[in-house]
Amino acid sequence: MCPHEDLLSPERVHVDVYGNVQLGQGLSMGNIWETPLPDLVRGYDAQEHPIAGPLLRGGPIRLATEHGLAMNDSYVDECHLCYTARKLLFFRFPRYLAPKEAYGL
Repeated sequence: MCPHEDLLSPERVHVDVYGNVQLGQGLSMGNIWETPLPDLVRGYDAQEHPIAGPLLRGGPIRLATEHGLAMNDSYVDECHLCYTARKLLFFRFPRYLAPKEAYGL
């Protein structure tokens, strides 16, 4: 679980300049240029979200294991592990890990 964002039932989101509706920095529920905001919010199911779901079920380590990532034990904290796992998953889930600039890509 993310200690900084409410991924299960967010009360706030951010829309970036690319139209990504962000649950947290670099973690998107979709894009308002593709789907209207009310539809994105109504259709958001945290447990089915490919990134938020694993985070809710067990944090960054669960995100890594559910997606078969080989991680090491040299992370400063769980946020560092989460960012690293999400960056490795970026090309698998570009719709949900956006914008690319959040990952230095």
